[in-house]
Amino acid sequence: MKDINSLLSKWEQLLQKIKDNNGKVYPIEIGKKATMQEIAAKEKELGYQLPPSYKYFVTSLGKSLFFYYSFSDDTMIPNEFREIFSGQIYWDFNFLQDLSIVADDLIEDGQDYGRSLRGKLEFTQSDNGDIYAFDMSVEGEEKPVVYWEHEEDTVTYVADSFIDYLVKITDLGCIGSEKWQFDYFLSDSGLNTTSPTANKWKHWLESFSETTLEAVKHNMEELLAFVLYRDKLDEETIAIFKSFKQNELFQYLLEELHKKEAMKDKRFICKIIGRVFGLNAEQWVRRLWEEKQEDLDAGLRSYLTSMCMDKEEGLPLVFYYLEQQSNEKITGYDAFSHLGEFHSRDVISWMENYVTFPVTNFWDKLFVWSNFSWEDVESWTSLEEKHEVTVIHALDMYIREKEAKHKYLQVIEGLPAKSEFLDFLVKLRDKQVLKKRIQLIEHLIENIDLFY
Repeated sequence: MKDINSLLSKWEQLLQKIKDNNGKVYPIEIGKKATMQEIAAKEKELGYQLPPSYKYFVTSLGKSLFFYYSFSDDTMIPNEFREIFSGQIYWDFNFLQDLSIVADDLIEDGQDYGRSLRGKLEFTQSDNGDIYAFDMSVEGEEKPVVYWEHEEDTVTYVADSFIDYLVKITDLGCIGSEKWQFDYFLSDSGLNTTSPTANKWKHWLESFSETTLEAVKHNMEELLAFVLYRDKLDEETIAIFKSFKQNELFQYLLEELHKKEAMKDKRFICKIIGRVFGLNAEQWVRRLWEEKQEDLDAGLRSYLTSMCMDKEEGLPLVFYYLEQQSNEKITGYDAFSHLGEFHSRDVISWMENYVTFPVTNFWDKLFVWSNFSWEDVESWTSLEEKHEVTVIHALDMYIREKEAKHKYLQVIEGLPAKSEFLDFLVKLRDKQVLKKRIQLIEHLIENIDLFY
């Protein structure tokens, strides 16, 4: 019982630490102990002698065991271990099965998919459907623990025995059941808990604590790392950024913008600059256009232009850039990437000359994001088919995002009385030939109250 008590104690301590740091925790649930009669019956049913360490745990602790945790969103896991977000141990005596039978069932079209399952005895599964099993083809009473990936039909050696698996995975913090969470610590001989990588992870796990905005709000570097990790920039955080000396903050953000390699991080830093400095960063953004700095993505420059320059000056710069770069063949994705954040009806006037099929390739989204008016709806439905179809999809997108309560949506300027709008939609529906478009308009009619 020494091994069992030691493991139980470590599991409880781990779960308490996660709970203390606002993680999500499912307490340990242990089933009834297996009897020797149940063991004998199961071995007869399977045609295999169960490994001694497995029998020891199901008879001395329980036929089933389950616990799970996930880290808080505000726990800053080191970037090199970002795939690890949870921990779990699970087994159930009643789910033991001979995987050779499963392998036979998986044979399709002459291909022996599942062939690597032969000679394996499943004792649990990961959350994504992969399988943990004993390799019964190996000589000796104890059997190695292996992991079968269902998408690749491959087997990975995990541990020398059931007890070896439990001890090692516990040493690593019972990290998530999917292979990609513990892949960092695998070697040819299974889980390696003494490698430099494993030691670095264990050191972090032992000392980690949830990071809070309160804890980092006085340190510029820590605050930026915190918001980049959370990928969240709310009004409280913006106010904290504004409390720093603005010249120092601006220079620091520029340095970090050029240091970061991931586009996600660069985009977020630009978002901070736009939200915190706004028009105060106008001269810098204007220089981005004048000097044509190639180390900053053009889409980020357009975003900064939308946030930090007067639209009457900035919007024509982006229009001209798109027209020159695309040789007047502009995709909806490119148009949206550069113009979506302007939220300007001037964009709708501009896109009238460039919209193309399929309009669902972001043209409809750009129409919605550009604060279209009723006048735009009437105008576009009297133009070419591509304009009319853009309106149909845009109106459908509008009500769906209205249901989702997206904050950027504004009331449609000039919207007529409901009866007039209904008449308009009926006439628009009657013009259509394609069933898909008719269905979209009927959905609009059914949900017309969402426009008001």
